[in-house]
Formats: sequence, C-alpha cells, structure tokens
Amino acid sequence: MRIGLVVDASCDLPQDFLLKHRIPVLPIRIRLGEQSLVDRRVPQATQAFYSELLPKVGPGDGSEPLQVAEIQEWFLEELVTRYDQVICLTISAQRSAIFEHATQASFGLLQRYRERRAAAGVAGHFAMRVVDGRSLFAGSAVLAAEAVRLIGDGAHPNAVRTRLEQLAGQVCTFLVADDLGHLRRRGFRKGERGGLLDRLRGAALGLGSLLDVKPVISVQQGVDKPVALAPSFDNAAEKLLAHARVRVLAGELLAPQLCISFAGELSLVRDLPGFVELDAACTERGVTLHLAMLSPTGAINLGRGALSLAFAAPTATFA
Repeated sequence: MRIGLVVDASCDLPQDFLLKHRIPVLPIRIRLGEQSLVDRRVPQATQAFYSELLPKVGPGDGSEPLQVAEIQEWFLEELVTRYDQVICLTISAQRSAIFEHATQASFGLLQRYRERRAAAGVAGHFAMRVVDGRSLFAGSAVLAAEAVRLIGDGAHPNAVRTRLEQLAGQVCTFLVADDLGHLRRRGFRKGERGGLLDRLRGAALGLGSLLDVKPVISVQQGVDKPVALAPSFDNAAEKLLAHARVRVLAGELLAPQLCISFAGELSLVRDLPGFVELDAACTERGVTLHLAMLSPTGAINLGRGALSLAFAAPTATFA
C-alpha cells in the first residue's frame, strides 16, 4: 500500500524535507490588486515575493484557496495514480476555507479516480482523508513532520490520521512580527474567517501606539493572545527561543518535532540570540528542529521579518 501525505502551501516545512519525503504541496492563490499568482512553495519564488511584492501588499490583498473543481483536478493529476491512500493536512479551518474546499474535492474523487487509475494501469482502490490541522504556518509543519515520521515507522493511515487529530489541539504556535506598522497598514479584513489573523492584529495593535514594542503572540486552540513584550524583535525572539528550549529540555514535547519559519534570510534566524542553545537542546533530547521560509500567506499577514515557532506540548505558562 502506497501512503502519501499532502500539505497546503501555508505549511512551513523546508524544501529539502518536502523533496526528500516526496510530499506534494497543494497550491494556494495569492491576490495582489489586479494580479493573481499561485504559491507552490518554491523557495526562489518566495524570496522574490518577499523582496518585490510584499512591500506593495495593501489592505485588500491576501491568499485564498483554489476552487473545489481546481483542487479536484489537482488531486486527480498528482495523487490518484501515485498513491493508494492519502492524508491531506490543511491549515486550520478557522483560518481558511482550504479544509472545506479540499474535503468537497475529495468527495468528488469517488466518482472519477477509477477511470484515471485504469488508464494508468494502476489496480485497486484509492482513498483520501482530509485533516484539519487546527494550526498554521510552523504549527502545520509540526503535524506534517510527525506524520512523515509515523508513516516511515509503518503506521497504518488510520492510525496516522487519528494521531494527527489528537495532536492538532495541542500544537503551541507562536508568532513574532517585526513590522507592526505592516499590521496596522493592512487593517482589519472583515468578511473572511477572522481575516486569517485579525485577532492577532487586535492583540498586537491593542497594546497601544508603541510600534517599537514587539509582542510574542501565542496561537493555541483558537485563541490568539500576547504572552510577552520586548523592546526589539531580537529580544522578543530570544524570549521565544528560550521558552522553547525550556520546554524541550523538560521533555514536555508530545512529538519530537520543533518547527521555525521566517520571512527572510534563514541565516538571520541562526544568528538570533538563543538559537544555538535551542538547537543544542533539540539534539540532546532527540527533537528534530526544522527551519523553513514563512509562506507568502504568512508574510502577507505578518510582514517581512516575521517569525513563527511551534511544537506540540501541553498548555503551559510562557516564561
């Protein structure tokens, strides 16, 4: 039985990890004024987006899922002859309609996959389950990396899906935005599912007009709130990395994965105060640290230089 994992383009896993484990990436459409482009999580395109397009992002710009028919065609082209069973992991259904669209597209496959497999000389049934990751950015990456580990260990697809659904509610995701002015200029996007990160903007900008104060935002179980303040981005990141290091060394992680993503050059993350110590703690405790680029979806909402960090663990006070 050939088992596949699919993630959407907002899932912040490193490109080499995606290639090594042959993980297909469900594209996301990006709208910038009258321009429309498709994010397939290609590093060079993401870097170009950061430098050329992100500075031009306006209040009405954003990302959106492909339509149901488009996703179904993508499933048919990319999955039904390549795998026998597929788990499709998406960004939180509270944040985006990707889960809803992918679920509807998967239902339609039941009427169409047999013809496609027969034409390719592939026997047997095809099955797909779409899983709401209940997280975003680095948080989605934690679940995806754990799914890869479980599949590699020979776990049955149903066991993998069940484990992901259990872990989804225990993923601790943290965000640090370097440019709160970007959040203010973006404003509040009414009519979407919370404007993806409207509540985060409210938490950050509700701190007042002190744009030089950088909050660490916790995103867990549908609640977004500031858990720390710092006078600079580096100080905020240092607090976050130290918190993660404490959780790792205490053996509190529920899966041996810790993911960090950044909207900029990744070398800047490695130079942050506390990164080397966190990396060493992960090595000591057998936790894999994944460092990736923040998706254009994340960058549109958070701005250039934003940081996302996530792991699965019981809820704990940020210290």
